[in-house]
Amino acid sequence: MNSIQVLVATMRQKDISLVEKMNIRCPAIIANQTDRDDIVNCRTEYGNIKMVSTSTRGVGLNRNIALMASDADVLMFADDDVVYNDDMPEAVLSAFDSLASADVIVFGMDIIKNGVISENRHLRTRRLRIWNSMRFGTYTIAVRRSSIVNKNITFNQCFGGGCPFSAGEDSLFLKACFDAGLKVFSYDYVLGTCCKDESSWFVGYNEKYFYDKGVLMRNLFPRTAYLFALYFGVRFKR
Repeated sequence: MNSIQVLVATMRQKDISLVEKMNIRCPAIIANQTDRDDIVNCRTEYGNIKMVSTSTRGVGLNRNIALMASDADVLMFADDDVVYNDDMPEAVLSAFDSLASADVIVFGMDIIKNGVISENRHLRTRRLRIWNSMRFGTYTIAVRRSSIVNKNITFNQCFGGGCPFSAGEDSLFLKACFDAGLKVFSYDYVLGTCCKDESSWFVGYNEKYFYDKGVLMRNLFPRTAYLFALYFGVRFKR
């Protein structure tokens, strides 16, 4: 592995200053949903930054736009509230070198709320299976580009911010990777921090929350969706 790109899904950016804010020290593609349609290329000391601005809506479509514009060996998915450690590009490439059979690697992330680290989501290096991988956010996932392109894996455009159903595009992406026979690992490295002061979709345990979870479970696990319906009914009965 010798090249890496960060694929950032964001909205309403006027320029590429987001790259400095996120401490991205490698080439990147910024998929920017806004009120214009254009492409801007900028050369920085860490490589080329391409900002693809479109008047589209929906995080799944936005991630797919970045994916289609990518050309590196390893792709790192990102949200605009992430700040990376200085050594992130080298560490991620090293992880793929050490896990030669890995198609997808999930990394750790420290969660910030109200300006302080509230949660350390640190992982150990191991092979993941579908039953223990549905909790990871897209911003912790890196992939070998050739693996997902060869299997024609993209993000579902019906789930996530700006879509009919409020969340779940990350779980559906990983499910598609497992269904295609790709090998998924977690790795003992923390990418940086992610600010979670507010959610772009969660407004409480209302009717839409449970309805959307039902649709997601039906898509993820068609044969056992009713078991998850029972779980959510009991877990959040109050």
